[in-house]
Amino acid sequence: MNPNTAKNLIVRNAFLCTAAIVITSCGTATINKSGSDAQIESLRSFELAFIDEFAVPRKRFNAAAFEAKVNEGNAKFQQTIANEKFTARRPVLIDLKAQFDADATHLRSKASRGKITPALASEMKKDVNKIYDHALGR
Repeated sequence: MNPNTAKNLIVRNAFLCTAAIVITSCGTATINKSGSDAQIESLRSFELAFIDEFAVPRKRFNAAAFEAKVNEGNAKFQQTIANEKFTARRPVLIDLKAQFDADATHLRSKASRGKITPALASEMKKDVNKIYDHALGR
């Protein structure tokens, strides 16, 4: 076999292997990103359900149930942040967690004083959806 032909064969095979690895890794990144998006959607659903449960006009405020749900939310956020594979996504998740904390504080203040209105719940849910859409790049 001619030395140039052998060298060309090796270079071509190395190129094809490299291309295959790059293509495969891109596919994996897409799968993981969609998994990351699914986690963010799960957090959105949790927060919307949280608002639905506690932002109810004339509903008696149950501090113990409220704190239990806040603790559940904190655990969900911490788990999602810890499991996030994309380091660039972690600050986004940390911001979403901070927003959840702010929403919980605001809702605790309003609910404990009996100041929940239908407009408050509607506005909070609208804001949550807007924030999560932005986090997902929509």
